[in-house]
Amino acid sequence: MYAERTIPSYMGIRDFIRYLGEHQERLKKGPELSEAEREETLREAETMVGMAEAAVKELESVLKNRRVNLPEEHAVRFAQDVFLYLREEEEKVKERLGKLVS
Repeated sequence: MYAERTIPSYMGIRDFIRYLGEHQERLKKGPELSEAEREETLREAETMVGMAEAAVKELESVLKNRRVNLPEEHAVRFAQDVFLYLREEEEKVKERLGKLVS
């Protein structure tokens, strides 16, 4: 049986990756995915895309700080790249969910 859930206001990177994996698993159900699951997954994916975009913007503001040394800059750019990848993967979930509705 299906039970609706809410994404926490704060989630760590491991949580984000776990939710992404769950979303990708749900998509494997294809047309068998219930309307409620589809709506919840879409809502969660939209929230997570927004979270990833916010993280990328915050990391960009750190890079604009001229006091960041080279090793820190590399770490921030790596983190940015991780969030960009995760955002792209959640965008794919959203696109595939849209096709299931159509």
